[in-house]
Amino acid sequence: MDVREQPARSLPPVHEAWLPREHSLHRPRHGKRQTTALVSAAVFFCVPLLLLVVGVRPEAIENRRPAGFPSPGDGWGFFTGLNPWATDNLPLRDVAIHAHGDISEGLFGEVPNFDGPQQPAAGPVAPPPPTLELPPDSRTPNGSDLGTDGFPTVIQGRDNWMYFGFDTKGKCQPSQTMNDIVANVARLKAAVEASGRTFVLAVAPDKTTMVPEHLPGSYAGKACSAAPRTTFWRRAIIELNIVDLRVPLNQQADRIREPVYFPQDSHWTFAGGLTMTKEIAERVQPGVSLPWRTKKGSEWNSQADLPRLIGRTAASKTNRYELAPDGGSDRTDYVASDFQTPLVFRTNTGIGKIGTKTAMIGDSFTQFASPFFGAVFSDISITHVGQFAKDAKPVADRLADAQVVIFEIVERNLAAGASPISDPRIVDLIASTMAARPMR
Repeated sequence: MDVREQPARSLPPVHEAWLPREHSLHRPRHGKRQTTALVSAAVFFCVPLLLLVVGVRPEAIENRRPAGFPSPGDGWGFFTGLNPWATDNLPLRDVAIHAHGDISEGLFGEVPNFDGPQQPAAGPVAPPPPTLELPPDSRTPNGSDLGTDGFPTVIQGRDNWMYFGFDTKGKCQPSQTMNDIVANVARLKAAVEASGRTFVLAVAPDKTTMVPEHLPGSYAGKACSAAPRTTFWRRAIIELNIVDLRVPLNQQADRIREPVYFPQDSHWTFAGGLTMTKEIAERVQPGVSLPWRTKKGSEWNSQADLPRLIGRTAASKTNRYELAPDGGSDRTDYVASDFQTPLVFRTNTGIGKIGTKTAMIGDSFTQFASPFFGAVFSDISITHVGQFAKDAKPVADRLADAQVVIFEIVERNLAAGASPISDPRIVDLIASTMAARPMR
């Protein structure tokens, strides 16, 4: 037969690893690199399981609930939810983060940067910033795109101060335009007032806004966050009539001769919470604070939230405060609550107090103010703003049950368009609920 008519050469009918070693197509089933990779994979997946069997449990190092196992009913969300679940529930995760931090700083002289939607957490805890995508028209002054990974979780300041990176990132990469933020909140305000209720919005200033003197000379987001910050405060005051806490907070810091923000935590202290309580109370009932008497109370200690995000630990300490609305006995009640279940205070009315039924929506900054709200408001419920994302209707109904409606939102979330109160769907729900139940 002519060689040109022979059938083309085909692969052997057996696995290439089973061929004789001298065969040109022989390939070992597991080379040295493959074996190493398989052993590494086995260790990676099996050791955490073995640790769980012997009783080692993952620690919630960010002071938030670890991500739950996704439900098969979530559709494609089941697969996208596996990664955060596996990350949060990895045993000895806290040890790994601390080791990462020690190696990064000790060996390379650099602070580790843990990217991702991390948040400072409780003691009290800030609401998690959402994962934001860069709007197409959001660019730096030189025209280059801002990269999401270009913003650190924690900004290392001078004099051992730390700042939350989302303070700047949220302004540089907002999820809503400033026009939309202001328009949506203005619509919320109008709906509440049209129903015959009192509307109060207080914005807790970012630490980068209030204590900028400890920021480094250069940091990611410094340039691109400056203009949005200025615009936000100007429009919030003029168009939304917010309770502007910046001057009162500075006056309080001068009065007590210490900062009202923690050096290594993203929050203000109880002195800051007391300041907000007074300013809101005066907005609701002018002159109500005239008989108040306050004094420093016992020392309060907690873990600072920002160091934990970069594999460190540090303590925050400050003083509690006592508040006597009528100038006599202290009426503060330090109840530990994150407001996921509404915190309700019902007390007797009296001098220096507000008797009108009040519903408040707050975030973690309100945790440093709730003892004072409980002392001053005779009938008040406080609910975490994050509950809107879980089940908004009961929250809207709770607001409609009250005559006075108060919102406290931290600057970084509202200015980034990341707060539920600038979400048009939430605004629509609150507006329709209020309209259906007007105050007589």
